[in-house]
Amino acid sequence: MIATAAFSAQAGNIMVNQMGYLPSGDKFAYVMSEVASDVQLVSVADGRVIAKLERADSVSLPDERQIAAIDFSRVTAPGWYQLVTKGGQSVPFPIEADVYEPLNERLVHALYLQRSGMAVKDRMTGMNRPQSHMQDGQIFRTDAFHKTGTQLDVVGGWYDAGDFGKYVATTTITVARLLEAYRQAPQLYAATKRPGSDKPAIIDESMYALNWLLKMQREDGAVYRKVSGASWPAKVGPWQDNQPRFIYGVSTPETAKFAATMAFAARVIKPYDTNLSRQYLSAAIHAVNYLAIQEEQYIDWQVGDDSGSGPYIANKFDTEPSLDTDVDDRLWAYAELYITTGQDKFKRAFQESYDPQWIDIFEWKNPTSMGVWHLLLAEEKGELREQLVNDLDQVASRYRQQSQQSPFRVANQRFIWGSNKMTAEAGILIAWADFAKGRIDNRSSVQSQMDYLLGANAFDMSFVTNSGTYSVRNLHHLYRIATGVSLPGYLVGGPNEMAQSGVAPKNMGMLSYVDSEKSYAVNEFAIDYNASLIGLIAVHHAYFNHY
Repeated sequence: MIATAAFSAQAGNIMVNQMGYLPSGDKFAYVMSEVASDVQLVSVADGRVIAKLERADSVSLPDERQIAAIDFSRVTAPGWYQLVTKGGQSVPFPIEADVYEPLNERLVHALYLQRSGMAVKDRMTGMNRPQSHMQDGQIFRTDAFHKTGTQLDVVGGWYDAGDFGKYVATTTITVARLLEAYRQAPQLYAATKRPGSDKPAIIDESMYALNWLLKMQREDGAVYRKVSGASWPAKVGPWQDNQPRFIYGVSTPETAKFAATMAFAARVIKPYDTNLSRQYLSAAIHAVNYLAIQEEQYIDWQVGDDSGSGPYIANKFDTEPSLDTDVDDRLWAYAELYITTGQDKFKRAFQESYDPQWIDIFEWKNPTSMGVWHLLLAEEKGELREQLVNDLDQVASRYRQQSQQSPFRVANQRFIWGSNKMTAEAGILIAWADFAKGRIDNRSSVQSQMDYLLGANAFDMSFVTNSGTYSVRNLHHLYRIATGVSLPGYLVGGPNEMAQSGVAPKNMGMLSYVDSEKSYAVNEFAIDYNASLIGLIAVHHAYFNHY
């Protein structure tokens, strides 16, 4: 209990979603049980008591403190409010119809701030940095097409996280999640355009990354895995990282994720650029043709490949069964190619490989659920659709149950590296199952995942930088550390029981977190983290609109 307080100096007794709530949405807050039971909702404008609220039964945090939920969903009038007891008060929060739109814009814009291969001059944040990594990159190890040291043009793309590596695994996942958010709720993005662009910013960002992915495809359709230096960069700006940058070997998991993302992108991008749409689809088909020849999982990896970048394969920390196979990645590819081309051979390939064990949250480790979701949308009826709906709902029911039993109603109970992303994806999975069943029964569970990420947690803190009264201040990000520039709209990884950086407390579940720039294992941003929260906002929006 003492340790937890030390890691969150501002933590209060009443925790809320610090970005606020929708008038017709679900509204939960959380109170430490030692606080007096009389909780009042007060208008900030005039101090009036709007409602007297009751607490639900308490549940225990890992340090044995007791947390009780408060439901004030019946309050629908727009305005600014606080929850007040004799023992404390919450931060002020709004109830407004567009309460998440500025946050959503920041989350998308953060990806622009991660661009490599160009100068970034940003009016919103004041970031003004020169072009960087314009020599990417050299082939690291001789393969069938290129010798060691061969220079290829792989300039561009996003920096994956707080350092300067660029990865196909997370870029594909991020692009697909952005495109799905746009497909799900296009009205959320229509008005947000960059100067000089006729496209929504979320489409601009996706295309910037997609065009880098095209450069990562080898002549035979296989896709290289990543681009980085052989050593981890120093705490400098990206333009100061002058070490040689290498292109690391191909793999079937990345190639399958590439095929899926390109096939999906071909559908979404077509209204904006038909030529690029055709190019994306051609690249997807080229990739899946390579997979047809390379039937078993293949990863060109050797010791030393990860001396300056993340592995993004099975390792001592990432041990999920999905990393022992590429079936999950291929399933996603087959689904997207079937939907885009209409060719039955891809549907047959999906059915022949399908096993419900692969349905889980959408992430680089296992992307199957995105393919399942899109097949559900494409198949209006039939045995396949019925099976996929039931399989999806069965997995969602596990997350719903975990949400109901957890402090702060958190659906994800694996507090490992990137747990905040997993929390957002669990919320999306719950929503997908609802929509597939034609219901809106679990909207409050989806809301609760947003609430947790945006302040309704044991730290009384939003996990998104510059978003909320109390938000992450000490982001682990080399550019921020080197320059002191504030980077708004960055979702950090969150509680991680393994605490690999040796700073956060270990084995404390959702309490294994500290807001420290030294703690990269909990306080680093990654592009796919932001993408998952963007996707969560989109499905939440869909509950109140036609989904």
